[in-house]
Amino acid sequence: MFFCNFQLSYESKHIITALWYIGKCINTSNLEETVLRMTNLSKSYGKIKALEGLDLEIGKGQVFGLLGPNGSGKTTTLGIVLGILNAQNGHFEWFNQPLSTGSLQKIGAILEHPNFYPYLNATDNLRITAQVRGVHPADIDRVLALVNLSDRKKHKYQTYSFGMKQRLAIASAMLGNPEVLILDEPTNGLDPSGIAEIRNLILKIAAEGTTIILASHLLDEVQKVCSHVVVLEKGRKLFSGKVDDMLSNTEIIELSADNIPLLETVVKAYPAYISHKVSGNILELKTEGKCDAAAINNFLFSNGIVCSHIFIRRKSLENYFLELVGHNNEIH
Repeated sequence: MFFCNFQLSYESKHIITALWYIGKCINTSNLEETVLRMTNLSKSYGKIKALEGLDLEIGKGQVFGLLGPNGSGKTTTLGIVLGILNAQNGHFEWFNQPLSTGSLQKIGAILEHPNFYPYLNATDNLRITAQVRGVHPADIDRVLALVNLSDRKKHKYQTYSFGMKQRLAIASAMLGNPEVLILDEPTNGLDPSGIAEIRNLILKIAAEGTTIILASHLLDEVQKVCSHVVVLEKGRKLFSGKVDDMLSNTEIIELSADNIPLLETVVKAYPAYISHKVSGNILELKTEGKCDAAAINNFLFSNGIVCSHIFIRRKSLENYFLELVGHNNEIH
């Protein structure tokens, strides 16, 4: 048996110690990347299954959309992870730990329309909220500036428009600068101008590093603000992942040429070909994955076709959602 005995220099010991510490920090940061993890969450109201075996992970810094029609399980999910409702099966973790007072202090949430005192101004209403949540009142001016209500902070709540009331609710949730902001249907009842204000506010908060969990049935808004999405229908998860990945599974390419019958024959040999249809002098080609207009133009030209029109039309979230829900209904 061979033994090796050696002494480490003073510098070597410190290098090894530093490497160990860095590795430990890296491992810890990886653990912290998952903000919320749900495993097999289930909840029923009598015979109605509000949630059925939901598995989901939400990462730090994501703007995560819970997308689905009314009754799909969005609010039930949020109620469970905030400790308002009890799941009948499964479990969840915030910041890799069970729900606790400490983790709740890192979360700001608006599940229903908040109750503010109509005869008090914004500052006084937020002062009450800050006292209840144990937040220093000095943070009030910051959150009012964040939601662009500084110039109306001394005006009574009852004089606010619906959009202003919604922004004040977000200011209330952002007191204490939480790591996570949860919003349940934040644009409900708003006019187009109010929707745009809330959308821009969400993007502004997300840009500062806050993780946002947003429940909505408005597909267009989810597509505009969310980086990730889960599609729920009748308590079941139909899809979960990046919004861009969801929309890049297929693309539609509009093509036009002098000889449409020949174009139909040639496109079938295109490597990413899925299907096509002809409407007048436009051929709509459906392909798998993202398509490069130059690549398909070169392919067609090499096969004797000169295109007079090439346009790549990405699938909207609405189209994908309707296909997804329709397919799920066929299965069940």
